[in-house]
Amino acid sequence: MRPDAFFPSGPRAREAFILRMCMEGQWSVAVRDHCPLTILAVRSGSCRVQRGQKSVVARQGELVVICGSASYEVRSASAQTLPGAAPCNYAIAPGQQCLGPSGRAMVQELRHGVRAWGNSPNGPDQLLVGTFTTTSAVADLVCEGTDLAVIDDDAAWRWAELLATEAESAGLAQQVVLDRLLDILAICALQHLPGTRVLRSAAPGIGVAVGAMWAQPAQAWSVEGLARTAAMSRSAFSPAFRQAMGAAPMGYLTKLRLALAHDALLASDAPLSQIARDVGYSSPFALSAAFRRAYSTSPSALRSAALG
Repeated sequence: MRPDAFFPSGPRAREAFILRMCMEGQWSVAVRDHCPLTILAVRSGSCRVQRGQKSVVARQGELVVICGSASYEVRSASAQTLPGAAPCNYAIAPGQQCLGPSGRAMVQELRHGVRAWGNSPNGPDQLLVGTFTTTSAVADLVCEGTDLAVIDDDAAWRWAELLATEAESAGLAQQVVLDRLLDILAICALQHLPGTRVLRSAAPGIGVAVGAMWAQPAQAWSVEGLARTAAMSRSAFSPAFRQAMGAAPMGYLTKLRLALAHDALLASDAPLSQIARDVGYSSPFALSAAFRRAYSTSPSALRSAALG
């Protein structure tokens, strides 16, 4: 699978939200910003992230990938608080508005410089927050089935540290720099999600077949052809593919083609007939019918809505 396949139409971050978070004591932040993808980098200390019944703990040098727009909570993971000390509870509303325990806006009180925020500028829990306000359909496909994931990878961490350093600076073009660095960090992190780890641990031919689909989505693939590409028999290939990818080979190919078409509609003004050819549909009518089933809207309506 190509590393750039997560963002096939180029970097996706636009005015991404970047924050250096500095906390101490027994703290919690309920995040209700409805953003589709957030990456937390624990630069010192630790944190716990919880969404529903699922909870993960990340420590210094680790990343947390949070997929989907459902609310979640980030809070202290260690007992740092003196007996009798009151917890510090905050909430992040849509538009990255910070609210205190009483519901009062508290942006200025907790600001400590350029893109720095928290209840203590030198608190032991230092987190870097990178939030995408939008992602691509292909990125959503890569994240499918993942809610929270802790990533421990040296290469991804180096990009997180560079992003944190750049976040300390202000300038006319700084947001562009931050957007691009967040794109790279996301690509590195998403390659280590549980689904992609399962793919790497599957039969070697499965990865070859998936890579071939991504490289040539317009190819007239069949299960037999994919099995040959994987150097496997059809009887062995199909169940191994389903186990690794959570879908049958042709079902996964359909989702990939439609995700690519979705992103192409938003990223270019190419006619639907060209997009259909590029992603492997015989006609724009065939693509439109499949697109409606998957996204409950037509390609033209999607494009019109994006243009406002």
